[in-house]
Amino acid sequence: MNTYMLLIFEDESTYGNFTPEDMQKEIELHMKWVEDLGDHHISGEPLQKPAKTIKGEEGIVTDGPYIESKELISGFYLIRAASFDEAVELSKGCPILRLGGTLEVREVMYY
Repeated sequence: MNTYMLLIFEDESTYGNFTPEDMQKEIELHMKWVEDLGDHHISGEPLQKPAKTIKGEEGIVTDGPYIESKELISGFYLIRAASFDEAVELSKGCPILRLGGTLEVREVMYY
């Protein structure tokens, strides 16, 4: 089995109109999806804002993500899968997709 990272990209306004009850429902959907993944699931966490970007040998620090975009990386999952295709298929069940979010699936390289 290989390890894959699922990077979650969302529009920063995705949860702007959510009530606390809406947020709780969203969390429960993610928890259910993780439960359904079973042994494929390794880890996953949401990411806090704000972000800082550090660039170049000089270590220049700027606010926010590296690219200018309304979408930002809001979290990640690590999963196990037998192949890249299986990782993609497993990812299709992530609840973030129903809110217009995007998942980027990347295989983790080990040295």
